[in-house]
Order: sequence, then structure tokens, then C-alpha cells
Amino acid sequence: MEINKVNSTVNTEMGTNRSKTFSLVQPQEPQAVVKKPQAEVSDDCKLIAHNQPQLEQLADVDLDKVAQIRQSLIDGSFEIDIDKMVDAMVQQHG
Repeated sequence: MEINKVNSTVNTEMGTNRSKTFSLVQPQEPQAVVKKPQAEVSDDCKLIAHNQPQLEQLADVDLDKVAQIRQSLIDGSFEIDIDKMVDAMVQQHG
């Protein structure tokens, strides 16, 4: 005698339970969209935006100052004031 469990009641019940489990899963309802308040632009930001074209026309490096420093390095007249440099570092970094 051969036992065939393909159509047994256990498999049939498991199949119905499985399908019931999947049918119990319900899709989530979309959550309500919360509108965030509009961000206000600060006066500083408005001022920068207004002056941006003029700022873009300024040179990034003062080429005259670079030429002066280069020349003082070449002729040996470049001096470093250590006390002034230390004071600036302390003021900047505390």
C-alpha cells in the first residue's frame, strides 16, 4: 500500500490557512501629507544674494600684495612680527 499525502486533509487545511493568512494582510492607507511651513530667508542672506554679482567681480587674491611679498622675499626685507602673529592666533582661537 502506497501512502500519498498530496491530497490529505492536513495539506488541504494548511493550504486554506495559508491563503487566509495572506488575505488578512491589508494594504496600508496612505498617510496624510503634512505641509511644512515655508522657511523665511534671513536679511543677511537677502543682502548676500543682492550683492552676489558684485562679489563675483572681486579678485580672489590681491595680486599687488602678492607681488610686494614676493619682492620682499627676494631682496631679503621680509619681516615677521612673531608677537603680532601670536596675538592674532590667540584672538582667533581663544
